Amino acid sequence: MVITRRALVAAGAGVLVAGCGAAEPIPPDAELLGPVLASERALVDAYARVEGRLGRELAARARDHAERLARAGAGPASGPAAPGGDPVDAALALQRRSMRACVGAVGLVREPAGRALVAEVLTAGAQHAAILLARLGRDPLPTAFPDGRTA
Repeated sequence: MVITRRALVAAGAGVLVAGCGAAEPIPPDAELLGPVLASERALVDAYARVEGRLGRELAARARDHAERLARAGAGPASGPAAPGGDPVDAALALQRRSMRACVGAVGLVREPAGRALVAEVLTAGAQHAAILLARLGRDPLPTAFPDGRTA
């Protein structure tokens, strides 16, 4: 019996296909937007603890995002709890969680308006994280990933 390259390639392809399971269905937009909404609502409370004009302005922006996400049909989801400690550090930690929720949703949301809203919330979150880092006296762009990850 002679084994040809074609037979080896076919066998290899068969093994690869057999190892691939069925793709998981993408949840509905309401379910994808829910964690983003929950994070933005948690940010409203976290920013309210930040003293001064900065806290008021960032809380107002997070409130606006939350209202717009709710109007876009975001479903219910449990939000992250605000960590204790310094209010600015806590707000930064929540902002990074919010950005991770946005990254998880932005490519999957089907409705173009909802996808654009999540992208806007993500962009604003990166800006807010840089502002908070500067307030803490840290490098506002310590990594290419605004949610705090490193390569």
